[in-house]
Amino acid sequence: MDKRIFALGIAMLSAGILFWAYFNYNEPAGKPDMTEEDTNAFYAQMVINTSLKNISQLVAGLGFFITLVSLGLKRRKKGGVGKSITQKPAQI
Repeated sequence: MDKRIFALGIAMLSAGILFWAYFNYNEPAGKPDMTEEDTNAFYAQMVINTSLKNISQLVAGLGFFITLVSLGLKRRKKGGVGKSITQKPAQI
């Protein structure tokens, strides 16, 4: 199960970075002579783009965290030397 969690973390990390790069590259651009309607539409597009960039950063951060957790799970050992052994008392 550790490999699946690791793969999930890597997938989320890469998807978050790729979406962030896409939204960062495709920012809406303003024009010098825009009307008030165009300005309002431009600001609405900027808000949507910024929100999507924030969500993609959140996904990338969660993917990084899941990857770190999965690396920690790989090193955990099952069982151990320090198990306590209880013995039955001797019957007379």
